[in-house]
Amino acid sequence: MRLSPDLHADLRLTPIDNAVLASKERIIDLLVTDIQPLASRFPIVISALPQLDLCALVTPSDTENLFAEHTPVAWRHYPLVLASLLRDDHPGQASTPGVRELSPAVVVATDAPHFQLDVGFRLFENGEPTPYLQGLIKTLEACAQDEARTHELVALLHRAGVLEEAEVTHLGEVVECYLVNDKALSINLDKAAKDSDNVGQAISLALAIADSQKDLKVERRTD
Repeated sequence: MRLSPDLHADLRLTPIDNAVLASKERIIDLLVTDIQPLASRFPIVISALPQLDLCALVTPSDTENLFAEHTPVAWRHYPLVLASLLRDDHPGQASTPGVRELSPAVVVATDAPHFQLDVGFRLFENGEPTPYLQGLIKTLEACAQDEARTHELVALLHRAGVLEEAEVTHLGEVVECYLVNDKALSINLDKAAKDSDNVGQAISLALAIADSQKDLKVERRTD
């Protein structure tokens, strides 16, 4: 739900340890800044098209923080997230007829355990974001930049032919995903070097992901 002073004027947020919440999930979305701290702890795969998201395959725990000192970036700011939503046009605001435009908006999961009646930090005061919410929005904007960089690097690996389709068995379920073909890494990324300034970062990312995948139970696609 889009965060709004009209709908959420009385909403209060109490920070809790989001790493514990993330530890209850089977698959966790990651950003590029998560890979080095977490690649030695979890197998990392890339979700099937069209998303191409980095994902950690996790064995959930109801009691333990599985992420040690590094909470995955996408979970640090839960229950808030910055998303692209259809723009709400206001009187006097310029818009293009017939064109549905997207704009950044803060989305909130109001059923999260962070929200309790009359407890925590206010998000709005007199219809305006509080300093606390303004600080959260700045961190969400920085997270969005990391997300864009992650998608750019993964898209480069995909274009370069470094990724191969596979089916991975995780906790008894089959996950359709991409794995890194490290044998094709150097040859294919050299071909892509002319088109991108991010090849060095992409190689480091691919090597870390490939190393995390060594013990996966995999069925590779041959078609």
